[in-house]
Amino acid sequence: MPPYRIGIEIGGTKLQAALGNRAGEVLCRQRQAVQPQAGGAAIRAALPALLTALLTTAGADWSEVAAIGIGFGGPLDAAGGAVLRSFQVGGWDGFPLRQWAQVTWGLPAAVTNDAAAAGLAEARLGAGRGVRRVFYATAGSGIGGGWIVDGRIDAGQGLGMAELGHTWVPDPQSGQPAELESICSGWSIGRRARLAAAHEPTTLPALAGSVEAIDARAVYTAAATGDRLALRILDETTRTLGLALANVAALLHPQVIVLGGGVALMGPLFWEALQREFACRVLPPFAPGVRLLPSQLQEDAVPVGGLCLAEDLLKGD
Repeated sequence: MPPYRIGIEIGGTKLQAALGNRAGEVLCRQRQAVQPQAGGAAIRAALPALLTALLTTAGADWSEVAAIGIGFGGPLDAAGGAVLRSFQVGGWDGFPLRQWAQVTWGLPAAVTNDAAAAGLAEARLGAGRGVRRVFYATAGSGIGGGWIVDGRIDAGQGLGMAELGHTWVPDPQSGQPAELESICSGWSIGRRARLAAAHEPTTLPALAGSVEAIDARAVYTAAATGDRLALRILDETTRTLGLALANVAALLHPQVIVLGGGVALMGPLFWEALQREFACRVLPPFAPGVRLLPSQLQEDAVPVGGLCLAEDLLKGD
């Protein structure tokens, strides 16, 4: 059997591909930014060149690739391999992604939600290794989840599950119900900060270059310098996300909750506040048996999950 597998991440802000071996080790990777306004067709047009560059960089060719695994940023039909929807990039609804991949590259292909793929990778090779019940949450351009039991993705009734970003929490300003993704995703953190910066004193516009350029990274940087508006946005984010993750613990009682994505790459101000909120909200009898941990695989989590999907497909799992 050919020695290599390819793992692909199709996200709201980035496109990634990794060449790996049977053990899920990344041997080479390629990344590029996604322009959401260009739609799904532009992403599909970019993928063949990205994979060609991956193989060229690795000094490999297609005859050495056995299968492809894809983590996609949105819910999919697990049986049919078709996208149900992308909440961030147009032009994907109903698209037969698995069939397209198999025809495009002439190889077996497996597809799943990107957070589920990342969760599979963390459960087998990352922060959840060695435990049976792992919940993975990603907080990046959007918010997603993956529920992994005994090293396998639980796909619910076949249309996905663990859609954490679409659970409801109180809006920190109004108290009205809001989807978690609209409060705690990277885009939402930036949006809330931009709205506040338009009428409150803050160093954020100067730090970012303009009000329009304020993003989650700028919010964290400003918070670290003591900016009051940025500290408030960060506090609202960690309180809301900590509450949502405590609800996950109450419902599923995982041994490990792994948090990944760009927001999770923020530093100690974010993590210490999130751990405090989670600790005070988690169901007390469950608290000793649940750990909230950062992703070990970080930016590689979804592509490594794709490598695991490809290997499982070849094994017939």
